[in-house]
Amino acid sequence: MQEQGELLLIEYLTAAGFSAALASDLAHAFDPLQSWSKGTYFIRPGERCARVGLLQSGICRYYYVTEKGEDVTRWCSLSGDFVTSLPAFIRQQPATEYIEFIKPGKMWMLSLAKWQDLYLKHEELRHFWLKTMEDNYIGMEERVYNLIARNAAERYAWFQQWQPRMLQEVPDEYMAAMLGIQPRHLSRLRGVRKL
Repeated sequence: MQEQGELLLIEYLTAAGFSAALASDLAHAFDPLQSWSKGTYFIRPGERCARVGLLQSGICRYYYVTEKGEDVTRWCSLSGDFVTSLPAFIRQQPATEYIEFIKPGKMWMLSLAKWQDLYLKHEELRHFWLKTMEDNYIGMEERVYNLIARNAAERYAWFQQWQPRMLQEVPDEYMAAMLGIQPRHLSRLRGVRKL
């Protein structure tokens, strides 16, 4: 069973653009595919993060809770995405966010120690990591700009262009939060866009 899961992971990684050699090394390092139920947490505030996951299926929501007890969705990860609390993983500081499965799924897990070994061993992985960090930083900067300088319709159009899967797969209440609007406004925007 482990071999079958490992072959699936190698296929998954090579389809994502990794070389066969790196995909094989990564697949050997990842733990077997694990099932996660809706409502289970990858991490909670105060916990240390010593792992990164690769989401095969399901949806993970990243969120914070305000002093007033309101939760604010920051982002969602979909199938094919890596899942981790980046500051907690890289700096080994306590997490400040929740990462929760909002749709049941399956995920491969890789420990921090194995990640660090692979990172040192493979230049290709270092290039991938740099590109991922650049994309994440640019995406975060664009989202901040959108929230500050653009109206709801323009923010929605940005997601249509750059994150269409989010609009298709993420439940409206979380999508609305990422857009900085109320769910009823999202329904209105969706209706206008269909005309």
